[in-house]
Amino acid sequence: RRELPYVGAMAMNGLKRKIGEDVRQLELVLATRENTAKVGYFVDDTVVNPGLGIPFYKTVLEGANYEHATWKDQACVRTSQIHWRDDRNVTWLERHMEMTQGFIILGKNPGLFVLGESTHNREDLDERERRLPDPKTTKAFIIPAGFGLILKKGTWHDFPVSCGPPVSAFILNTEEVVAALASMPKASPMDHGDCFKLRLSEHWDFTLRFPDPRPFVQKHGLVAGPVGPKQPLMGAEGYGLGMKREEVTAGWGGGTKVFVVPIVNVEVFTPGCGGPSIQPHLQSLPELANKGWRDYGNRRGLQRLSQMFKELQVPATAVINSEAAKLDFVAKALKESGWELGAHGINNSSGAAKMSRSEEEEYFKTTLDDLEKSLGVRPRTWLTPGFSVTERTPELAAAAGIKSFLDFVDDDVPYHLQHEGGNKTLCLPYCMETNDFSLVLTKHHDPRQYAQAIEDHVRQLAKEDGEKVVCLGMHTFVAGTPARVLALSEALARLKAVPGVRFASASQVQQAICK
Repeated sequence: RRELPYVGAMAMNGLKRKIGEDVRQLELVLATRENTAKVGYFVDDTVVNPGLGIPFYKTVLEGANYEHATWKDQACVRTSQIHWRDDRNVTWLERHMEMTQGFIILGKNPGLFVLGESTHNREDLDERERRLPDPKTTKAFIIPAGFGLILKKGTWHDFPVSCGPPVSAFILNTEEVVAALASMPKASPMDHGDCFKLRLSEHWDFTLRFPDPRPFVQKHGLVAGPVGPKQPLMGAEGYGLGMKREEVTAGWGGGTKVFVVPIVNVEVFTPGCGGPSIQPHLQSLPELANKGWRDYGNRRGLQRLSQMFKELQVPATAVINSEAAKLDFVAKALKESGWELGAHGINNSSGAAKMSRSEEEEYFKTTLDDLEKSLGVRPRTWLTPGFSVTERTPELAAAAGIKSFLDFVDDDVPYHLQHEGGNKTLCLPYCMETNDFSLVLTKHHDPRQYAQAIEDHVRQLAKEDGEKVVCLGMHTFVAGTPARVLALSEALARLKAVPGVRFASASQVQQAICK
């Protein structure tokens, strides 16, 4: 598309419009206080003009009126709900010179606003051009739910647009403007009172259009769930928005056929929120038996598993709730284990599901910061508690410095996950068939059956072609009981002698692949 200069009235410039001849795409941006400063006053949780002294409210920080904000005569306060439209062309733009119109986005969904900087006071334009918007200073702003904008006088704007799901808005303008708009028998240009509205096709020889906002709002975590038929929740390949799977080049194992990676889950649960149970029928509060069974894992099972792996001289990776690592006896056992220390969220009663992007970014940071503080090392391996993820979890894990990512369970081979923004992580599939929850709590295997299932699984993979990875998910309160540790230690000792089988931590596999 050719670069167009500022275009005035077509009649004035002798232009003849040809429908569809040229389309100019607006820039789609996430609205902030800084980038909306020329078109309006951004409304968020910041108190603007603080210090208004009202003696009745001692615990309130009061803000004075927005400077230059005025609603002329009688204000009209109303709400509206805007639904999705397929047409993304900008047909109308209007401005008001005697009021500052206000919009607050309500509910949970964002809205799109086409906004252009004022032209009425620009010295570089002639009188007729000042009565037109400037396409070069017009953008499509995405305003998240709970935020808003008070338009400055002269700002060119259209009505809010849905970004997929319906969006509700709280609107402040004047009775005069609302009455004028409602009195129109059909949509047509307006120039009376404080309502100056243009049909852009009568003034420009191109079409102004905003991009489809649905991928943008989903990518930025501004909506919950998919927002269009062409927007799968976990992205086109199922590995998260913007994530692409890339296969690992064969030969990385150096002759090893199966890498067995023990993954010890070290978990705590929020009191009163339940959790895995050995006797699920016990539901009274306070609940002692199932909670005590889980706590036993951290008091005794963790130490028992640590001792078993030391005696077998087998490496392992622990994935740890950051709240668990704050328990002194847990931190001590982990530091003495010799294991790789990975991350497993804050606790196992909550994950990332339904978090916004900013909340999930903070979730990663808090988990990793707290684990580093408790254990003295910043984890580079991650497993999300309960697979409670969002469509952004793989991307944010890679951005947070995670090198080994365990959340997917769909293969026996490792693979890279590359985000379109450049960040990359290695996925080591977390095996559900060898997980102690699957074998013990779901299939009700006894200790010998549990250990034998793991051994059989690995032995079969060792007979197959290619290099495989088996992540053995273990929990301190399931795998760490005396009978299971005894059976497990015997099975793992036998596997050590199987040709082509090697035990490794997640970081050791990652280093072998990425060296």
